[in-house]
Amino acid sequence: MSIKRILTLLLVALLAVSLAACGEDDPTPTATPEAAAVAATDTPAPPTETPVSATNTPAPAAAAATNTPAPEASVASSFAAPNDILKSYRTKGQFLITTTFPDGTSAAQDMQLEGAYVRADNVYGSDELFQMTINEDSSVETVAIYKIGEWVSANSQGEWITVGRDNAGLFTSMSDIFTSFVDQFSLENEGATDLGEEVVDGVTTNHYRMDDITAFERMAQMAPDSAEVIETVQMDVWVAKEGGFILKYAIEATVSNVTDTDSSGAEVLTTQSVNWSYELYDTNSDIAIELPADAPEPGAISIPGFAEGEFPVPEGGKMAPNMIGMPEITSELSQEELVTFYTDSFAALGWSFSGDFGFYEVTKGDASFSMFIDTDDSGKGRAQVFVE
Repeated sequence: MSIKRILTLLLVALLAVSLAACGEDDPTPTATPEAAAVAATDTPAPPTETPVSATNTPAPAAAAATNTPAPEASVASSFAAPNDILKSYRTKGQFLITTTFPDGTSAAQDMQLEGAYVRADNVYGSDELFQMTINEDSSVETVAIYKIGEWVSANSQGEWITVGRDNAGLFTSMSDIFTSFVDQFSLENEGATDLGEEVVDGVTTNHYRMDDITAFERMAQMAPDSAEVIETVQMDVWVAKEGGFILKYAIEATVSNVTDTDSSGAEVLTTQSVNWSYELYDTNSDIAIELPADAPEPGAISIPGFAEGEFPVPEGGKMAPNMIGMPEITSELSQEELVTFYTDSFAALGWSFSGDFGFYEVTKGDASFSMFIDTDDSGKGRAQVFVE
């Protein structure tokens, strides 16, 4: 399996773990939201603020490492969380893999991240923004995630999903490919070279460099029996002197003997270069995170054919957006009682209600939507509404 596939699987795994941890409700029977589908594509263009051309492959890390001084005495290997130290910051990251085929042609998969964090006076302690752009095979996919107050609004390719923040683990972890492994920079144990103090975007840092191949293997989750060969690795880390958090990292690696498919569909052995970077900037500056004007109002529920507040809900029940932003009705009724309630309610309102095995189509004139009625963890009936 090529390293680009491994790193893509890393992101998919992170999203899967996040999905499993979303609240206490069972996952909905629908497919994963579009935001996850975009993230799961083969990896990714550098952030607009730090462009990197796929043809400009950095010099091999091993060559650079031979000119570095011997490692200094022990360096701390645990880092503070930026959120515990800073009141605000912006982020940018890139994940770029360039594959070179035997005939000399190349292809790139490129992901760019831009984001922001602001400490806020709400129960979550912050407002946050993540924007990802994924470029591959002349296609471009975009995802933007806004965590503001009690809501999360996600936009994928122009389509919006708004969910309660308690049920948005899938979306809140999409930047983990850039941040989840920073503790694996074990500076003390992996012979980090101290390159001295550097000022990065106004922040004084200590700059460290490593060329430990085993550390990169862990980050890429490469199988022990992989036939791929990591030829060179260079990992640079900038740690803020005040606060002890990682302000920036940059990873460059070259991997050979990677199996891939060429333009004719044949399996060939290729060489891949990896450029993986992340940086915090504009630290402790005035940053405001706001939804774009075209975003739907958080918490608003729209069902075709029904004005707000008119959709039938059993007495004592409630309707709220579920984890993918669709309306969900919960009540004290059993599953069978809930089916009966909607059979009678829609008939009285002139709607057709037909289906079986929990899946139902609801239609009146040109308006239509689907429903899935099952039970929640407590055994009570639950109705989920799916609209275009």
